[in-house]
Amino acid sequence: MKCRIAKQRLLSQAIEHYLNKRTLFHFMSLYDDNEPYPLGEVVLLLSERLESFKRDCEQYPNNESYQMAILQAEKQLKRLIKFHQLAIK
Repeated sequence: MKCRIAKQRLLSQAIEHYLNKRTLFHFMSLYDDNEPYPLGEVVLLLSERLESFKRDCEQYPNNESYQMAILQAEKQLKRLIKFHQLAIK
């Protein structure tokens, strides 16, 4: 995956973009002024973020922020996977 760090930083914007059922998300990177951020990569990075939240929640089980972040990320991931499956067909 090219521009991984930039894509991690833009993940929230990309999630909102795709949840609003828009077309391919583009951003300005060091390599290209019109770098694509495909839905498949958004799903991949969101699932990695979700796993990170789960690890943090295990380490700090009484932290409600992590629990809420997990719930939100799971909900977003389910919707994005559904969109991704429809886009593949």
